[in-house]
Amino acid sequence: MNQHPNTHRHGSSKSSRREFAKFLGCAVMAGAGVAAARPLLPVTLAKSLAPVAIAQASEIPVGGYKLFRYPTKDDPCILVRLEADRFAAYSQRCTHLMCPIHFQAEKRQFYCPCHEGFFNAEDGSVLAGPPRRPLPRYAVELREGQVWVGPEQHENNG
Repeated sequence: MNQHPNTHRHGSSKSSRREFAKFLGCAVMAGAGVAAARPLLPVTLAKSLAPVAIAQASEIPVGGYKLFRYPTKDDPCILVRLEADRFAAYSQRCTHLMCPIHFQAEKRQFYCPCHEGFFNAEDGSVLAGPPRRPLPRYAVELREGQVWVGPEQHENNG
């Protein structure tokens, strides 16, 4: 007989394939869970980050804006100048499906073109569309003519 030593154990090879398939399935699920949680991580990280200088106040006209990244290079944000002495900074990701929002100065609002979402530029609150949560808002401070942005404010009020 030219039988391979493991051929009499048909069940063990199926079992090890099954174990491998279970392991692979769990690994894929874990990876998907990490990917799904990724958008939530910057909010947590922002709590411990120091403020950063974004621009000279004179660079941004009233009704103007500047795009920047905070708290990491992977997190798009937008700084708007609402009045001569008032700025607001928000995540540039719509809270519905993370599409980029655009500033509409004439209406003092943000617009998400993906699903027709609108947010108030004053406080980030939802004005219309499918988003249910306000935009994450970051602390803004003027220091000697420079605009600084710091960790997320947990309440959407001035």
